[in-house]
Amino acid sequence: MKMSFGKTAAAAAALVIMFQASFTAAGSACAYGAAAEKAALAEDYYSFEAPDSELMSFGRYYDKYSAEDRPDRRITISGGDFFPAEDGDVKKGSFTDDNGEKRDDVLLWESSGGEVSYRFEVPESGNYCLAADYCPMISNSTDIEFSMELDGKLPYDTASRLTLGRVWVNEKDIYTDMRGNQVRPAQVQKQLWQSCFFGDVDGLFSEPLFFYLEKGSHVLKLSSERAQLALDSLCFCNREELPSYRGYADSAGAEISAEETPSALIRIEGENAAFKSDPTLYPTFDNSSYLASPSDPTKMVYNTIGSGNWKKALQTVTWEIPAEQIGAGGWYKIGIKARQDKIRGFDSNRRIYVDGKVPCQELERVRFGYDTEWSVTVPKSGSEPVYIWLEGDRSHTLSMEAVPGEIGDYLRRLEDVVRELNTYYRKVLMITGPAPDKYTDYYVHEKIPGLVERFGEISAELKDVRAGIESLTGQKGTEAAAIENMAVILDKCTAKPLRIPSYLKQIKDGSASLSAWMRDNRDQPLEIDYIELASADRSFSDCREKLGKSLKFGFDAFIGSFFEDYTTLSDVTGEEAVNVWVALGRDQAQAVKEMTENQFMQETGIPVSVNLVTGGIVEASLAGKGPDAALFLGGEFPVNLAARDLLVDLSQFDDFGEVKERFQENAMTQYSYNGGCYGLPVSQSFPMMFYRTDVLTELGYSSPPETWDGLRDMLPALQRNYMSVGLVLPPNDISPATESGHTFALLMLQKGMTYYNEDLSASVLDSTEAVQSFEEWTDFYTKYSFEQTYDAFSRFRTGEYPIVIANYTFFNQLTAASPEIKGLWDFCPVPATAGEGGSLSHAANSNGSGAVIFKKVKNKENAWKFIKWFTDNDTQAQYGAQTEGLMGTLGRFDTANTEALGKLSWSEDELARLRAQQKELREIPVTPASYAVTRNIMNAFRETINEKQNPRDTLIWYNRDINDEIARKRRNLGLDR
Repeated sequence: MKMSFGKTAAAAAALVIMFQASFTAAGSACAYGAAAEKAALAEDYYSFEAPDSELMSFGRYYDKYSAEDRPDRRITISGGDFFPAEDGDVKKGSFTDDNGEKRDDVLLWESSGGEVSYRFEVPESGNYCLAADYCPMISNSTDIEFSMELDGKLPYDTASRLTLGRVWVNEKDIYTDMRGNQVRPAQVQKQLWQSCFFGDVDGLFSEPLFFYLEKGSHVLKLSSERAQLALDSLCFCNREELPSYRGYADSAGAEISAEETPSALIRIEGENAAFKSDPTLYPTFDNSSYLASPSDPTKMVYNTIGSGNWKKALQTVTWEIPAEQIGAGGWYKIGIKARQDKIRGFDSNRRIYVDGKVPCQELERVRFGYDTEWSVTVPKSGSEPVYIWLEGDRSHTLSMEAVPGEIGDYLRRLEDVVRELNTYYRKVLMITGPAPDKYTDYYVHEKIPGLVERFGEISAELKDVRAGIESLTGQKGTEAAAIENMAVILDKCTAKPLRIPSYLKQIKDGSASLSAWMRDNRDQPLEIDYIELASADRSFSDCREKLGKSLKFGFDAFIGSFFEDYTTLSDVTGEEAVNVWVALGRDQAQAVKEMTENQFMQETGIPVSVNLVTGGIVEASLAGKGPDAALFLGGEFPVNLAARDLLVDLSQFDDFGEVKERFQENAMTQYSYNGGCYGLPVSQSFPMMFYRTDVLTELGYSSPPETWDGLRDMLPALQRNYMSVGLVLPPNDISPATESGHTFALLMLQKGMTYYNEDLSASVLDSTEAVQSFEEWTDFYTKYSFEQTYDAFSRFRTGEYPIVIANYTFFNQLTAASPEIKGLWDFCPVPATAGEGGSLSHAANSNGSGAVIFKKVKNKENAWKFIKWFTDNDTQAQYGAQTEGLMGTLGRFDTANTEALGKLSWSEDELARLRAQQKELREIPVTPASYAVTRNIMNAFRETINEKQNPRDTLIWYNRDINDEIARKRRNLGLDR
């Protein structure tokens, strides 16, 4: 491309900078390079060990040892008999649960981390399950997780993530707000003694995990980063064999028969569950039909439990059956009004406990078939319903636990197949690259020993699995389409081995489809409306739809939609009420409203009206119809509104200095304008470097790169194997606020620079540091051929990109959506730039949203008290716990409050890594002209990469446009004359 005269002049000016930069860079390159090399070679930088190649999965362990004897022995280990613990707050003592039950000589594990060991004797060799008698303590984590070693070694991989559930209850009963809509209560923890076997968290085996123990002395070691429990005892034993229904009925010791039981029909509403093992098992709703109990055509009614959330193995819901409803006792059949409309063609399975025990074999696995409508499932023995004996004059509990069905065995086989296919995919990729030349014969079948033979075996395995799944579903169709497609691809590879490279993308896509299919079908989703217990002479309630009732319900709902305001969450009115807009989903906004009304309004007496909006705050404010305050307003909006004199300067409040200490020291930068501060941070997301420990180990690395030079040193090894690294690059619709983790911003900040001069009146992108950072950034795409667009999740999951820089919330996605690589990845701060003297800077920028106050508010002090309350430590921790309870790991809140971050469900190690990056956050200021800055930086980037222009000249050229726009904007706003 030919340069205009203007560009030539800019290029001439750039020559001076180029020579300055070359001398400066040459002088400092040695210092930078030497320090970087020293840092990159540091062995203790988040080092990791190579995966144990001999460590079996539980599936293979099961195949190897399941035929061994299961002795009828109980080996009980007292929780208090541990020998000296390491790390953690661990001691022996007494513990009383919330029901007043006290136990002595128990292990009190009051910290999240640590480890304890026990010695025990095994009198007879064989397989033993492991049971725990424990009480969970109040904790930030949703589960208790252990890694268990026997005699210094993990017996199998699942033993590294043993899980015990906590006990969750509704904080209060479901109640109705001022608008007549029901409000879902928050889920809170309860300390209750529990007894259970350790189960398979991967959802492949319905029976408890077992361990093969030889006769003699052994040492058991438990280590954890999510502990906090009182442990009464551990017991190696085997489950008692369940009797048949007939055997159970004969041994119950009942005084009367089923026919003699007094006539009764007891209904337990699903949403009124007493205890849950997971905070996501909160009341849900079905307001689409009159059949749900209870129902309302216009108001929000929480009338079910489990919708979309009750699907993971071991998740348990418990209901209480009051003594007054049972009367003198009797035999009752169980009718469960439920709906399983998520996994077509498959059953969802539940294990039913009565008073903590499974009464008979028929309740070990109760099936709920696929159906889009409500239906009543009755556990049966043959053609007869199963009756349970409930003793009179006392309360009972009925629990349902999600367990894998018959598909579990097929999923276990597919898991091994997917793992092997991913390995072979990477091996082929290392030879051919991601885009093989169709005219080149790579002979991968000769270079990878046994490739063709193994593909043939895997294809046969897939066909056998498909046949088994079709026999389960009773039909051929889409249920096994992903399996069949993968088998077809592998058959083509075995028929024509020279064409394997041309099928590489299909192998990758087929493996991803198999993984997604497994993830979806290992779930056991179920939604329950109510459970009925009926005597022999009573029938269960009919749940068949009646046309007339259905039409009336639909008509009422239609008419009601004209009168119901679904964006107004609160009826708080009056001149003194603070009108707050919340730009979130309904559930999150409802949580804000509930906390506001139950806590802030009760404590202060200040009325607050919380309303749900989905955009338009700026437009409404400019039209004079905006709110008094807004939560979760991010990006460039706070500064743009402040520039138009619409926001209150929060720094004028006397206690502002104290309040800002809640946040990272530079977090206020994005809310500052012209000497004032116009927002308090609410959320803050910053970048971390995610890396695949298994792939890096295969390449000979034992730690992630600490510096950019260390990363560049890794690239030849990665790219020789046709792998790469994923960096943050803004999308096409560039935000005026700099993208979190933007590579150019990282490099600038790590050199002690931002985009602007000290008074924000001009950019400094023509400085030596800026030009050097721009060259380093663009070199990744010119010299190392990084891709500008890529799917970080899929590339990281397959291992093609073993290193990805992304917002730390990427952790949530990986945890929830890629269980097949659990334990094979980790994260740490972004790569650093080395400075003089060997110092390293991991500086990075963040993005987030804040709380602002509009000048139109009548009582600024009340609004200030509200946003102070919402951003304080306890409120933010509670809000984070509630949103994670609503949405699971994917909903983990990225709070800006530094203390509240430590109260969320992060392990000690994860939190330490986040803290390491958080303390080095530096921010790029937002100005009214930021749109021109971020846009022109990307223009310069694309011109350099796509049109092969000189990076120095291009950046300096666009810097002139940036400064012209900054000057124009400042004149318009009266900042300059």
